[in-house]
Amino acid sequence: MKTASAYILYQPLSVSLFMDEVGGSSTQRKNNVNGEFDPDRTLFPLILRPRLIIKDPDHVLHDGDQTSSLIDTRWYIGSNESGTRITKDTSGFTLGTYGELSVKRNVEPSTPLNLFFTCAFIDARTQKTFRKTYLVTLTTTQSTELNLSIEIDAARKMPVNPFKSQARRTITATFRNGQETIADSKAVYLWKVRDSTTCQLRAITTNDLFYVSGQGTKSLVIDRRFVDKELIQVEAYHTSDSTRKVYTQTKMFRWYGQWDEREVITRGKFIRPDTNEIEVRTYVDTPKGQVSTPQDYFDITHIFTTNEKGAPERVIGYGESVVVPASIAGKDPNVIPVFGTEVKERTALRSCLVSGKKALINGKIMCIQIPKEK
Repeated sequence: MKTASAYILYQPLSVSLFMDEVGGSSTQRKNNVNGEFDPDRTLFPLILRPRLIIKDPDHVLHDGDQTSSLIDTRWYIGSNESGTRITKDTSGFTLGTYGELSVKRNVEPSTPLNLFFTCAFIDARTQKTFRKTYLVTLTTTQSTELNLSIEIDAARKMPVNPFKSQARRTITATFRNGQETIADSKAVYLWKVRDSTTCQLRAITTNDLFYVSGQGTKSLVIDRRFVDKELIQVEAYHTSDSTRKVYTQTKMFRWYGQWDEREVITRGKFIRPDTNEIEVRTYVDTPKGQVSTPQDYFDITHIFTTNEKGAPERVIGYGESVVVPASIAGKDPNVIPVFGTEVKERTALRSCLVSGKKALINGKIMCIQIPKEK
C-alpha cells in the first residue's frame, strides 16, 4: 500500500512568567536612627507568587493564567541554580503551592539578596516542556530621619552656693530624635568648657580640677568645690550622621547671695580696772539667717583703731573671734577704742602654683582658697 503521511502542526505558544509581590515589596527602608525596617518582613512577610500566562494562536489550549499547571518549581538564594536551594527547613522562608514563596527575612542595605526561581510547563498539545526562570533582588535603602534635640537637668545659669552642700553634682543630658530618646549605643557625647586663657570652648579633661568623671557619656560628674565660674557645654550627634550636632550649655558660678557682716564686742565692752581681756566676734547675716561658722566661708580680719583723728589701724587677728589684752584700749577715757572687721568672700579651691607649676603633695595637686576682692 502506498501511503502518504500527514503532519499535525501547531503554532508556537507564547509563554510568559511574571512574579507578583503580595503583601510587601522587594525593596525596604531601614531607619538608621532606630534600626527599624519598613516594612519589617519578620512581622509582615513578602509573598512572591509566580504567574504563568500563555497564549495559543491555534486556540487549542485555554489562553490566560496557567499557574496551576506549573511543575518542578524551585527557589534558590543566588542568581542562578548554582545557589543555595530553599527548602522547607530554610530559615526566613516558607514554600507554598505552585512556586509561591513567603519571605520573612530583612535585608541589610549593604547586602542585597538575590532569589532565583525556576519552573517548568508542559505543552499539552505537543508534550514539549518549557522552562522559565525569574530573578528577584531584595534591596534596602538607608534612611536617616533626624530631628535632634538635647537638654540637661541644669538651668542655663546655675549658681553654686557655698553655704549649701558642696557635694559632687551630676549633670545628665537627654538626647532625643523627635520625641524618642536616643539609645546610648547610638549617641556620641562630648563635654566642653570655656578655657579661661583662650576664652574658647575645649574638651574637658582630667586637668580641669572640677572634673570627676563622665567625659564621653551622657552624665558629667563635677566637684562644686572647684567651681568659680565655668561655662559647660555638652555636644552630641547620632552615630548615623556625625555632621549633624546639637548642643546646650549651662553657666555655673560661685554665688554667696546677699550678706552683711557686723562686729560685736562679746566680752569687755565696758573696760574697768580689773578687765583683763576683750573678745570681739564677727557675725555674718543673710536673708535666711545667721551664718554658722563664718570662718568656713569667709576670710575675716579684725582691726583695731581709736576715735582719734588719724589714728592708725592695725590687724589684731583673723577668724570668727579674737581675744586681745584689755590694755590695748589704753587708760584715757576720752580715747574710745574701736574694733572693726573686714570680711571677704573666698574663691573656689584653686591649685597652688610654685614657679608657675602646680604644687603636688604625694602626687596630688595642692589647692587653696583665697580672699576675693570686692
